[in-house]
Amino acid sequence: MSVPTGGTCPLCTVAATPYLESPRWLLLRHADPSPIAGWMMLVTRAHREGPHALEREEQAELGALVAAIAAAVRAATGCERTYLISFNEAVPHMHLHVVPRHATDPTTTSWSLADRYRDTAAGRTAAVDPAVADDTARAVARLAERALAPFGFEPPAARTR
Repeated sequence: MSVPTGGTCPLCTVAATPYLESPRWLLLRHADPSPIAGWMMLVTRAHREGPHALEREEQAELGALVAAIAAAVRAATGCERTYLISFNEAVPHMHLHVVPRHATDPTTTSWSLADRYRDTAAGRTAAVDPAVADDTARAVARLAERALAPFGFEPPAARTR
């Protein structure tokens, strides 16, 4: 990934290993401290400041990728719904959060999710154990792999499944 001139982009310089990757996209889990197991991120491989800056191929793929990842998050976590979040404000690099919404967990409802996110980041709410977050992310990747394969996604060679 290329870093924008005049600064550094945390997603361009991220050391996280993707769970699946394609020539244009990376599938990551939320960085630690992760508020919820199964919180995934679809990130452009190239630095794009937001949806307005996506190239035609990325635009054409986005809907199908989100649908496949959301279905895999639901299957892996048992959640009833998923939320999509993309502010691209704190990190001006195109990334979509795909977040599990559990009907039995009121902290995952609508704006309560923002409170849970802030509370987890501040240490007021326990984060998901990183091993659980990794196991869930691997399950999401396994469940999404077939649907994402036509877009060039595959597991990174260095990652064991």
